[in-house]
Amino acid sequence: MLNILKKSGEILKNNLITVQPLLLFLLIFMTALSYLFNKNMYFIPKIILGISLILMVIAFSAGWFFVIKETVMSYNGDEDKEETALKSIQNFKKFFIGVGGGFLKTSGACILLFIFYSAVIFSAAKFCLSVFGMPNVVYEFQKMLHASSQAEIFNILNTITDKDKLIFSAWVLILNIVSSILNYFIVLYFAVLEFARVNIFKTFWLALKFGFKNILGSVFILFFIFSLYVLLNILSLLCGTGVFGLFVLIILFCLYLYYYVILVFCFYNEKTKNNSNNGTELIG
Repeated sequence: MLNILKKSGEILKNNLITVQPLLLFLLIFMTALSYLFNKNMYFIPKIILGISLILMVIAFSAGWFFVIKETVMSYNGDEDKEETALKSIQNFKKFFIGVGGGFLKTSGACILLFIFYSAVIFSAAKFCLSVFGMPNVVYEFQKMLHASSQAEIFNILNTITDKDKLIFSAWVLILNIVSSILNYFIVLYFAVLEFARVNIFKTFWLALKFGFKNILGSVFILFFIFSLYVLLNILSLLCGTGVFGLFVLIILFCLYLYYYVILVFCFYNEKTKNNSNNGTELIG
């Protein structure tokens, strides 16, 4: 695993140009999202913008994951800087090839993953509700949204009992754990989709099979990525809330997300590259 971490870091360092599509996508997406939640926007334009955002997410995913797969496949640690830079630019230019070749496949994958993600989160919420009950903190938060002053918010917070705080903490802990596992599975799913190049349903099965077969490596990645996420939160506090701080935070988040995806793609590629068809025939 240490070799995979190192390899992923070298790929990130030598292919920073491929971070640009992610950065541009996030900036456009966040801007469009702010308009989508604008109360003054009419219903029909909201529908059009919402559909456009969904199509943009699918198109970006198809192109970006294809570029990362090509980047991982073409990695050679013995190349000099000029060869590495040239190969990075060549892979960057394949973005629209990935969009054209994988748009329909990625559309089906996104629908499947959305249904799966929603079902698992709903089940986790039902579990928390049956075991812990609904925390009254939710109602207190609703009151805080309508508070007219900071003093009123502090008064509302003081009314929350220790029991409700524990219940709310349990909800947050379980939902965060489930979300982290699901996020890892989604990235792994797209790794299988790109490398194995099978239909979206077989990809789902292969991703599950790979995750359980390589459970120790998967758990290691989850803990490592969680550590990076904690570090990112600490850095976000140091950056402040100004324009410059926000820009630095977006850059750091892009690098974090890019490294996460590269790490999972490298992990899958290393574990399956000796099998036929890059992982379509997993042992076990």
